Amino acid sequence: MINILLNGCNGNMGKAIIEHVNKMPDFNVLYGFDKDNTDLYNNITQKPDVIIDFSTVSATFAALNYAVENLVPIVIATTGFSQTDNQKISEFAEAIPIFKSSNMSYAIHLFTNVASTLAKKLKNADIEIIEKHHRMKKDAPSGTALMLANSINKKCSISSIRGGGLVGEHSVLFLGENETIEITHTAYSRNIYVEGALDAARFIITKKNGLFSMEDLV
Repeated sequence: MINILLNGCNGNMGKAIIEHVNKMPDFNVLYGFDKDNTDLYNNITQKPDVIIDFSTVSATFAALNYAVENLVPIVIATTGFSQTDNQKISEFAEAIPIFKSSNMSYAIHLFTNVASTLAKKLKNADIEIIEKHHRMKKDAPSGTALMLANSINKKCSISSIRGGGLVGEHSVLFLGENETIEITHTAYSRNIYVEGALDAARFIITKKNGLFSMEDLV
């Protein structure tokens, strides 16, 4: 049994994880914290096996502080970190194992690899990224869109759309003079992120320290 401290338990992803884990024999949500009760880290009586974090930047660092002090592995699925934040996370990874990904879907990482390959082949194309999410998503552009842009490794523009209850959609357009190629990944359920996070938890509890990503898992 893997005991989880779930950071961000009241968010959409937190609720999806709890619902999913309740049907699984090998996981248990031992604690559920949210951004408004991070002081509860001082009252933990049983050390969790792993922290899964779908929260906010400030709440993530509250979890990281506890993780380092108590040597607990952590899966970070929160987005919106600055370059300075990412540097701090890398420093934390010298003491504990950290799995960090802007998107926990295996398919989105295949999608990213395809986009990167096309960008290398279509050297003269203009590249546009369009990402769409539900109205409650705070960061724009999304972490996944930034990950795509980084993998393309050349100048591209990102457009963000927020509305309704859309789980997530990312499109990359390669626009030439006489033809266009468009590739799209659409998430219909948050379960793809839940399953990815739980796979990451199984993976990270076997490590001693270091910063890991979906590339290491797949």
